[in-house]
Amino acid sequence: MTRAFVNYARTVRAQPVRWHAPETEAEVVAIVRAARRVRVVGAAHSFSAIAAPADGGEALSLDRLAAYAVAPDRASVTVSGGMRLRALLARLAADRLTLPIVGSIAEQAVAGAIATGTHGSSLAHGNLASLVTGLRLVTGTGDVLELGPGDPRLDAARVHLGALGVVTRVTVRCEPAFRLAETIERVPVAEVAEQLAAIARTAEYAKVWWLPHTPDALVYRYARTDAPASRFPTAATRRWLDQHLVHRVAFPALVALHRARAGWIAPLNRLVARTMTAELGTGPAALLLATPVPLAHRETEAAVPLARAGEAFAAVVDLIARGDHRVNFLVEARFVRGDPGWLSPASDGDALQLGAYMAQVRGIDAYFAAFWRAMRALGARPHWGKEMDHAAAELRPLYPRFDDFRALRAELDPRRVFDNAFLARALG
Repeated sequence: MTRAFVNYARTVRAQPVRWHAPETEAEVVAIVRAARRVRVVGAAHSFSAIAAPADGGEALSLDRLAAYAVAPDRASVTVSGGMRLRALLARLAADRLTLPIVGSIAEQAVAGAIATGTHGSSLAHGNLASLVTGLRLVTGTGDVLELGPGDPRLDAARVHLGALGVVTRVTVRCEPAFRLAETIERVPVAEVAEQLAAIARTAEYAKVWWLPHTPDALVYRYARTDAPASRFPTAATRRWLDQHLVHRVAFPALVALHRARAGWIAPLNRLVARTMTAELGTGPAALLLATPVPLAHRETEAAVPLARAGEAFAAVVDLIARGDHRVNFLVEARFVRGDPGWLSPASDGDALQLGAYMAQVRGIDAYFAAFWRAMRALGARPHWGKEMDHAAAELRPLYPRFDDFRALRAELDPRRVFDNAFLARALG
């Protein structure tokens, strides 16, 4: 039996009939032409079922496709779709380059990260898909299609959901490497909603973390600096300790306590919150903007127009304050500049990306359901790579170009080679 597909959150499992690991684009073409159903699985670093192979379908990994080429003007880099973001950032750093924006986690494949609208937190920058200046894909008919600047289909293929083809090459903007300095400010959580849109504009990179059942939220800001990197303990040393001690030892132990004694979640959160203000100092942008990879947990996330950011944040604080939900993981507010991607959660305007997270304890489903009752009332769009139960009828009015995307999908994949249960529900 072939190995099973399991996503990072361990909430989705599928059993493909075959795994493919091609080494060339020509092999990808042959696989697609012969397949009835095939799904690119990437790094499987998702909380939704977007990457899961269809029942009776095949899995396709692009890990063996190798490409990395910096443009002569050093303003862009072309890489294979299966390249992990962390590997890309390491290669760029060796060339004294970096991406202008990165997400919190760099475990995803490049093609998968753009497929879902993965983002960082900055009103000066869009999501990772907005960095794309060109891509190459194998369509459902087995043809190779190259989309470059000026091609109207490129905006559809940025956040492609894996529905248009196998993305074998991606060209993204990059820039000279730079350093950031991190500062952390405590703000009473009752005051955050009113200030949220303004906070988003106080730095090139800014985000808000709130650990539920605690009185204060933390505002993280990152400013470019020419100052040298912090000396011992360096930002890298602090991050290593956070990753290997806090997230691999201390936090799993806390979650075990949460499962045993749900009533302890609030006091334990207040204890943990006291340790969260240690600044990383100054270091490479890609290091400071990322976060440690936490233990497997569950996430859902809503994109809300920035004008309604305060309402959205206040709604989540209120539903937790009512006492119906014991939440042991962060509420995170991040910001994304609007972009032209047809199915980008930030299409048509700047957005608050509000995340509700939980480690595995009782009550997650009820909490996420309450979160979405509040977010749906604000016209929120779901993050494609995180837990969502939205279907096409609900998604269509949220995206003005939804039917245009469906039409392009029908053109590029008339046999529905890349279909799975997630796309069947989300696109109809």
